Amino acid sequence: MAFNIDYKEEENLNVFLSGDLDINSVETFKDDILEKYENIDKDVIIDLKDLEYIDSTGIGAIMTVYNDVKKKDRSLTVKNANRNIAKLFKITELDKIFNMEE
Repeated sequence: MAFNIDYKEEENLNVFLSGDLDINSVETFKDDILEKYENIDKDVIIDLKDLEYIDSTGIGAIMTVYNDVKKKDRSLTVKNANRNIAKLFKITELDKIFNMEE
């Protein structure tokens, strides 16, 4: 499935990912979200409800976003990860770094 990213800006920057966040889509994701976030001073919520797959490069890209968010003293929340993706965050112990929500 093709990767897609949508935004909804409210009191937070809500980021909705769908498809596969992998080596083929990771540059698009990073470039897009970092450019979008450059002039925003808000917490970020990444909604993975429609994300079907993520690989290590996708995890790395989320870490890159996390580092940018942290520089602004803001928080990053990952929510609605499916079971396999949530398990990956747990195995890599990133669930201890990010706010993880059901």
